[in-house]
Amino acid sequence: MRKVLYTFSLALWVLVGTILMSRWWYKNPDYFPHFSESFWRYLDQVFGVANVDDARNVEFFVVIVASFLTVAAITTVTVVIVGYVKRRR
Repeated sequence: MRKVLYTFSLALWVLVGTILMSRWWYKNPDYFPHFSESFWRYLDQVFGVANVDDARNVEFFVVIVASFLTVAAITTVTVVIVGYVKRRR
């Protein structure tokens, strides 16, 4: 039961962290990593962007994926470090 609760809490944290980081990046776009113009053009071609609404959908997708990867990486590193410290005791 403890393992299930631990896994559920980690999954919930990643979900909430992703949402919060995405909102923060939308409110503070200067802090979002800057991608080259060719990257955005490539994504426009891949997703078939025809108007501004489509471009906003692509931007939303990129922000969500970047937020998820950041939160997941930080969470993974934290879990590994905490597990290492606990095993050393």
